[in-house]
Amino acid sequence: MITLSLDGWLTLEVFCTLLVFVRISAAFMMLPGFGEPSVPIRIRIMAGLAIAFCVSSAVSGMPTVVPDAFGTMVAVAAEAFSGILIGTLARTIISGVLIAGQAIGQNVGIANIFAPGLAIDQAATIGAVVYAGLIAIMFASGGDRVILRALVDSYGLLAPGQFPNVSASVRAVVSAGMASFRLGCELSFPFLLLGLVFNAALGVVNRSLPAIPVFMIAHPALVVIGLYLLAAAAPGILDASLTSATDLNALLH
Repeated sequence: MITLSLDGWLTLEVFCTLLVFVRISAAFMMLPGFGEPSVPIRIRIMAGLAIAFCVSSAVSGMPTVVPDAFGTMVAVAAEAFSGILIGTLARTIISGVLIAGQAIGQNVGIANIFAPGLAIDQAATIGAVVYAGLIAIMFASGGDRVILRALVDSYGLLAPGQFPNVSASVRAVVSAGMASFRLGCELSFPFLLLGLVFNAALGVVNRSLPAIPVFMIAHPALVVIGLYLLAAAAPGILDASLTSATDLNALLH
């Protein structure tokens, strides 16, 4: 009678699934939408476990043997670092929306109104509203599946069970920071131009008619014009933000 032992196969499969679970769960702690404070940690862990069971067999380059206890700890720590790196890159890029919200609020006269939005930190009201709209559109348009696909594809760039290259990781984080500030400046440019033109006009009016309380009259008009401009620019702001947030693998090359 022939007997088959599945102990070794099951151990290797469990080990590979564990590595995928650690990377995805670590990324879920930082990714936009998945890593928000309103999402319970237990839900993130269960989602990471479910995704790991689904995609672990499709991940290429997984180890073919199970290492010893020390090697297992090193591999788990490396996967956690890779997941945090991916989540940090996405979170850094998407923070450009909050930067733009602060700049927009500053130029339309409502920068001092803060609100607890979906993001980890409190932001100006406009930034919180734009960020909430971005997360809603991301899930409604399938952007969450793009992010999950990027997580699976990241194994072709970051080898499983190995720490990423330090210099490449630093360059990726710096590039994400630059992309975040560039995104914030691009999104808020029309409002920066509005603030410049409006304040220059107020200066001219104030020099011509110093007896008129220009600020009391012009500030409500600035708020109204800024909100109308925000309504017109909102589709472009959300589209540019969503495109930047889902292009993760480009930063890891």
